Amino acid sequence: MVAFAMSISFMSCKNEAGKDAASAEQKSTTENVEQKVDLTELVAKVKAEGANWSVDQWKDAFKSALIALKPMMETMSEFQAKLKGAKEEDAAKIMSELEAKSKEFEPIEKAMTEFEEAAKATENGKKVLDDEEWGKQMMKELGFPEDMGI
Repeated sequence: MVAFAMSISFMSCKNEAGKDAASAEQKSTTENVEQKVDLTELVAKVKAEGANWSVDQWKDAFKSALIALKPMMETMSEFQAKLKGAKEEDAAKIMSELEAKSKEFEPIEKAMTEFEEAAKATENGKKVLDDEEWGKQMMKELGFPEDMGI
């Protein structure tokens, strides 16, 4: 999941034209799904109960994990955008800022690794991990930019 999320954040932008309109549409679509997710609590629940969960319960857990990841992903996307148009001297400063910000995300990355390991240890968790179409749909529903697709 961490690799999945990080690969999403570093993918190149496909289509700059229309991005603002798509972003506005995604924002209005996701206003009702924005919520705070305690990732540590979610990981503990996944480890304790996940072996007995249905595919739908795992999908709910993955959705919650993606909600928890969204602020990190948005930050990474912002840095990517800054780097894209930056001059060489500015790029070093931006990379330094990114490195500092990345340290803040280490607990999230660790929790997501544990989440993914727990999912891989169960049949239904693996099914959700392997369901790319559902993943794409969920990313869209949660308002992730299309260029962050799987």
